[in-house]
This record gives sequence, structure tokens and C-alpha cells, in this order.
Amino acid sequence: MYKSFILILALLSAGIIISGCDAGLSGTSSENKPPSTNLTVEKINRGEDFRLSSQINISWWGNDPDGYIVGYEYAINDTSEGAWTFTTRSDSTFILPITEGQNVDDVLFKVRAVDNEDARDPVGARLVYPIVNSLPTVSFNQNETPPDSLFSIHSFGWTVNDPDGLLNIRSTEIAINDTIDGWTEIPFDEDNDGRIFISLEIDNTTLGTKTADVFIGRAYSTGVDEDGNRLQIPGLEVGATNTAYVRSTDAAGAVSNVDTLSWYIKPQTSKVLFINDISTSDYLEKQAEHFSYLGANGITPDQWIINTGQPALGTIELSDQFPSVVNPTLVKTLAKWDHIYWVSNSIQRNIIHALDITTEFFENNGTVFVNIPMVPPSGLSPEAEIFNFLPVDSVGYFLPGGQETGFVFNANEDVTPVDLQGAPTLLTESRQTGIAPLKPIAGASLLYETDFRATTIQGQIEDFTRFEGVGIENPEGNLVYFGIDITTLNGNDNLAEFIEYVCVQRLGFSN
Repeated sequence: MYKSFILILALLSAGIIISGCDAGLSGTSSENKPPSTNLTVEKINRGEDFRLSSQINISWWGNDPDGYIVGYEYAINDTSEGAWTFTTRSDSTFILPITEGQNVDDVLFKVRAVDNEDARDPVGARLVYPIVNSLPTVSFNQNETPPDSLFSIHSFGWTVNDPDGLLNIRSTEIAINDTIDGWTEIPFDEDNDGRIFISLEIDNTTLGTKTADVFIGRAYSTGVDEDGNRLQIPGLEVGATNTAYVRSTDAAGAVSNVDTLSWYIKPQTSKVLFINDISTSDYLEKQAEHFSYLGANGITPDQWIINTGQPALGTIELSDQFPSVVNPTLVKTLAKWDHIYWVSNSIQRNIIHALDITTEFFENNGTVFVNIPMVPPSGLSPEAEIFNFLPVDSVGYFLPGGQETGFVFNANEDVTPVDLQGAPTLLTESRQTGIAPLKPIAGASLLYETDFRATTIQGQIEDFTRFEGVGIENPEGNLVYFGIDITTLNGNDNLAEFIEYVCVQRLGFSN
């Protein structure tokens, strides 16, 4: 009886449920409600003397009563339908535009939320920002400018800054000698922290006014303008002092200060470059003597005096008479000559940088004559970088277990060619001490030697016969190193003949 009652109740309940399903749902669906938007800052009260910078961080949020926010649209000044920009962010940093030519402006910023059914806040949030434009600044980078004088390649680095942010910089320009019609815009990338580096290359083989090709960055990329045309700068004067000017302009048209620097452009008149790194007071007298021997062979070289530079961290600082930018400026400048004649009074002066600064020169089939006495100063070792440039395997001072404390050769001593047909024999003019004998590296050619004597730790003077080289040609045949100052070897009055043999015949020097 009880079970039957339960079954009847179950059937009745099922009937009610089925009946309810057959009846369906009734009522009307609700329309989507648009979202609302709020700015974090709702009002700005600032006097005219306390306006905001045009670079401003703005934040906002939105609410949706019946869905969720998918993003926002913002507009600056122009709120027509085509002027809105969509973002999923709820904050951003803006460079608010100032009307060109004005120092202050009132800029409208408006933002509206967008919900999951693409509905937009019909009112949105708005705020007027009172802003003031800050002048940009520009300055040359002191470690990226030409020395007092230079030849065909001139590099300039400068830094642009703007209190309103680098995105507010519209352009940066350089002019050479002419600030009326000579400004040239240089491509600017704000990702480089406002730093610009360019090189100007000119034909300096003749005097007069020249137009320079512009190269961008340390990679020496060909400069082009916004239309794809070759970027050039007119008005450089070869054989005269030149002045470079740089400036920048921001989005409001405000122009920065103008920074300037001046330098002299030297003409290149020869295929031979004479590098003078003699730091003693007689450097000009020594140069004149070398010039006389070259001149006797029809060679009038260009000269570059680089006898500055002080020891730093055990080495010599690169002379400030060289451009401070080694690559590309110095490397490409040296490559403009076919031959280099390098003299100094110390093997530990600027020549220690030669391996790094002559790479492109040698790639262009250049040849070098180096005349520097091998008088090892304190701190020089067989592992020194200079011996990766000069073709020297051993120096008398560096012999393991050697008893030698010094070397000497006498006056009227022959400096003789080694198995060289037609090479002149030189003659010492005075007794010299300290200069060490040399042994060539494998594959190099010993060109000259002389009779060395050595002082020993026992205080005796003995004949030194292990090796007695003073002149070596490298295996490639493009570099000759002579380890005695040749101006002291003119006892036979034939140094011009020596230069003809070594520099002209072996190294191919010509004017």
C-alpha cells in the first residue's frame, strides 16, 4: 500500500515537470549596458607658472555592469570617430602635442572603455592638461670629435636630450661652416639614448671647398635621406680651419642650443705617410733628415706628428693627435695611403697600437717601413703585443739563462746586408749602447746585421754571436723593421741609397 502511494506521487511529480517543460520560458531579455570610464586624476589645478611637462603618465579604469572590459580607446585633442586609438592597457606615457611655435598649450585627453559586446562608454572620461614645452639640448661628445687637424675622414658624435622625452625630438642637424643654408638633417633613432655618430669623408687631394659623403654609425653605413638619396654635406674647406655646428628641434618646433667645434683639414698630396712619434726635443731635426733621404728618391710624404701620449696601465695612450675613434675613423684614414714610414724613439710608444689601426691599410695592400731603436724599456716582455706586429722572434735581452746585461756596438762598424744583391752597406757614426740584436720570426727575412758586443753580469764585455740582426722583413713582404735609428748610420753617406733599396725596391714606395 505504501509503495503504491510513493509511485503515484512520483508519477504526479513527473507530470508536473513535463507539463512545465512544455509550457516554455517567458519574459524579455535585458539589453547590454555600456561600460563607464574613470581617469585616476580627475582635475588639474595649476597656475601658468606651474604647467606640466609634455611627457605625462596617464592612467584610467573602467566598469561594466553586465559583462567585462576588453580594452579602451583614447583620443588626444581630436575626438572624431576616426581619431581614437585602441589599447588593452590601463595606463601609458604620452608626449602630449604642443601646437608648433607655441611654448605652452592646453591639451585634451579623452578615454572610453569598451566591453565584451563592443559597446563603448558614450560619455568617457576627459581631462585638459596644461603643459609647457621644454627646450631640447645638444652637445658634442668629447671622445668622438676630430683632433686639432685631420685628413680626409672626420667623425662627430653628439648627444641630444629633451626634458619632455626623446620621443619629443623631431630632428637633429649638423652644418659645416654655414649656419644659414648649410643645415643637414641626420637620421635620428631615439633607441640610441639620444647619441648620434657620423663620419664625413671628402676628397682632400686638392685644396678648396668640398662636399662630404655622410656615413652613419660605427659600422660606417652609407647615409641616405628620407627620400633614399645619398646624404651629403657641402662646404668643407681643405687647407683651412672648419667649424661644425649641431642642433636639434622638438615636436613643437623649439630649437636647441647650438654646439660647435673647430679643426683643420689637411690635404693629402702623397701616397706615402710619414708618422713621426719621436718624443725627444729633436723630433723635427730627425724628421728633416729622414725627409732628405726620401726626397732624394723623389718622395715628398704627407706628415703626421703623433708624439704625445702618456703611459697608462703599463702602455702608452694613443696619441691625441690621432682621432679618438679608432674604428672606423683612424683605421679608414690610414688606409688612404699606399705606404707608411713610421719613426719613433721607443718601441713602447704609439707603435704598440699599430696592429689594431692598420688592418684596413694592409687589406688594401699597403706597405710599411718602421725605424725604431730596439731599446727595451722596463716592462717590455717577449709576449708584448708589439711582437705580433713586428717580425721579431727574439731580442737579445730576453734570452733564457742569458748572462747579458747590455749591448754595445762601436763607431765605424759596418751594418751589412745579408745575402742581398745591390743593397748598400751602412756605417755607424758613433758608439751606441742599449740597442739589442734581433732574431727574425719563422718565414721572415734577415736583411741587415752588425757586430754586437755584450756586457755580462760578471762585468765583462764579450763578443755576442748568437744572432746580430738589426733589419728584418716580414714573411708577407709588406713590412720592414729596422732596429737602429738610421740617421746614426750615415758614415758612408749612402742613406738615400739605403732608402731606395729598402723602401722603393722592396716595399714599392712611390710619391
